[in-house]
Amino acid sequence: MADEQPLHKGFVLGSIAYSLGKKADDNKSHEWTVYVRAANPEEDPSLYIRKVTFHLHPTLQPPSRASETAPFEVTEQGWGEFEISVQIFFHDSKERPVEMMHQLRLYPPNDAPASQVAKPVVAERYDEFVFNTPSDALRTKLSADIVPGPKDNPKVWKYSPHAKWWTDYDAEYDARTDRLQEIYTQITAQLQEASKRRRILEEENEAIAKRQS
Repeated sequence: MADEQPLHKGFVLGSIAYSLGKKADDNKSHEWTVYVRAANPEEDPSLYIRKVTFHLHPTLQPPSRASETAPFEVTEQGWGEFEISVQIFFHDSKERPVEMMHQLRLYPPNDAPASQVAKPVVAERYDEFVFNTPSDALRTKLSADIVPGPKDNPKVWKYSPHAKWWTDYDAEYDARTDRLQEIYTQITAQLQEASKRRRILEEENEAIAKRQS
């Protein structure tokens, strides 16, 4: 049955780091934020995410930080890059937590152009949650249309101060889908035209064969 099909939700795990400038403390050269956000800029991920726990470097106290409401993020200051372990928990107890790793990036690549060096360093990846057997309550939330919330809603990343630096993967997905549909339409039209030409050639061959008989 259709309502028994797995449901998918696109999300982004990433970090954004800003240089604090030449006058910054040697041990705090950057301010950075690690986050889990919905792929759709209008979506409130707290509808299905209950909590996100970020396990940071042991020199940061406390090293484990739990974010229990959207935006699911942690902001810190430091100078070093390290790997962050992330655990994502859902409202539905039947859904097992998702565990992922994220490499914090503070510095742009060595070959980055000067214009990029002046910008914050963003490191993120797109992925999808797959809910194979969600409860009826969670399925209803996952299947509902996304309705934009109140203006400046902090639970959606559209209004985040970092938003202008982030990739709108939802828009990219729509663009790819539109492009695939356009290609499909073009191929279908070409196949129809080829089929029409074939029929014309077959009719011409039949007419020639009758004249020669």
